[in-house]
Amino acid sequence: MSVLLFWTVYNGSIIYVGIKNKRKVKTAPDSSCAVEELPTFSIIVPTKNEESVIQRCLIGILSIDYPKDKLQVIVVDGNSVDNTYSVCDKVRQQYPDSIRIIREQITTGKPAALNLALTYATGDIVCVFDADSLPEKNVLSKVASYFNDKQLTALQGMTTSINEKSNILTRVISSEEKAWFQMLMSGREKMRLFVPLTGSCQFIRRTALTEMGGWDENSLTEDVELAVRLVEKNHHIKYAPDVCSGQETPSTLRSLAKQRVRWYRGYMETALKYGRLLDSINKRTVDAEISLAGPFMMVVSLLSYINWALVAVFFSQSTPILNFTGLVIALTAVSLVTIGIGLTASEKPIKLKNILWIPFVYIYWLVQMFIAGWAFLKLVFRSKRDWTKTAKTGVAAPRDPSKKGFFS
Repeated sequence: MSVLLFWTVYNGSIIYVGIKNKRKVKTAPDSSCAVEELPTFSIIVPTKNEESVIQRCLIGILSIDYPKDKLQVIVVDGNSVDNTYSVCDKVRQQYPDSIRIIREQITTGKPAALNLALTYATGDIVCVFDADSLPEKNVLSKVASYFNDKQLTALQGMTTSINEKSNILTRVISSEEKAWFQMLMSGREKMRLFVPLTGSCQFIRRTALTEMGGWDENSLTEDVELAVRLVEKNHHIKYAPDVCSGQETPSTLRSLAKQRVRWYRGYMETALKYGRLLDSINKRTVDAEISLAGPFMMVVSLLSYINWALVAVFFSQSTPILNFTGLVIALTAVSLVTIGIGLTASEKPIKLKNILWIPFVYIYWLVQMFIAGWAFLKLVFRSKRDWTKTAKTGVAAPRDPSKKGFFS
């Protein structure tokens, strides 16, 4: 109970700071660099059976408002069995000086594909976009301004859903993503805590990335694993909410479960691997370990729910165990309702109908606990580790920018 209480209060304080500063729009620092002084970019796009989304992604990248002679696009195809390669090649023929396509001989997952691309990268800054990404046109200009700070090693932008309104699940996941970026990530940046990389719309100095040995090919969450290594070496990672890219949200429970099982197991493995971070205690290393422990807390919550149900069924009278687990469940419910109200109240004008979405947030949390529990079992029993990609459909239904509510 004490651990969960600490976890709730700790993350609640970060969320509070994020909400408090949400209205204070953060923008890229002013830059008046001459064109020849602008940094060069190597944009890596890993693909595997992405024919439904890759053309849209590449056209979007090539439409970015940035000098084309300072832009290198590297597509790594992981032996796709659909038309991904031919679609990429068709775009390459239109932009032969900007795109390079590499085909993997053996496919072992995204981190291996990224490392292969890194050997061909020549840009000052390496950028990663997933195959379903739709970056804003000014994204690289903003990134270039941030990297005028020579102390900055890596930058994480904000990703938003391009199919938010597909169904109830995509709406709730999109709300979770908004809470993650606009509250937790914003709060962490404001408090100068650990800023994790999230796999897409991320930017890293090539020299630092090379020195770090690239991405860990044995990691299921190579993005956050790299972020932890950077923090361990005292590198500066920044979150920039005005550096934006759209991406597709999982639209089925099956797709969500496959994605989150990999995420949660990867987080758990990284937490165990880098327990040594606490040998050099500072607020970033401590926050990194607390952040990585998230899936473990979800498992504890799940066990509390299961324990409460068993005790409630087999013991008709009140017991300390029943009271204890009841408090855990109440704490979880209060936390989720508070977050839901915070999501609703942080947007103007406030719409009371948005509160109706809060029960779905709670149901979603229950689903997430079971997914985390399954990931934990796979970790304990050392089941086969596969870097499973999230399936994409190519559906895009962008939010109406005139709609301000999180749940609208």
